[in-house]
Amino acid sequence: MSHQEEVYQFFQAVCRDKTLQEKLKAPCPANRQGFVNIAQESGYNFTTVDIDKYVRFYQFYKEFQGAIEKYQSGSEDLSSWLKKWQKHIQLCDRDLADDEGTIRSYLR
Repeated sequence: MSHQEEVYQFFQAVCRDKTLQEKLKAPCPANRQGFVNIAQESGYNFTTVDIDKYVRFYQFYKEFQGAIEKYQSGSEDLSSWLKKWQKHIQLCDRDLADDEGTIRSYLR
């Protein structure tokens, strides 16, 4: 299994495991190192570089902690939140070549 798949499995496990959810809430630092420490304590073997490739934006960590709180209060489904995040990342990953061409045409 690749490290990328392991990161994905970790977040899927968090959606199902209240113990992991509790560990990821504050006072766990809302940053990549805090999340990787919890993952490694739980038997996952990925690094901060691997998790960066998955989440992409620093803001994810604080937002995910908020999503855990909402899930536990019954106001949001954590799994759905994670799927929305993945769709957001896919949009960011699309080929930007056309966009760059458009920007260049305006700069000329």
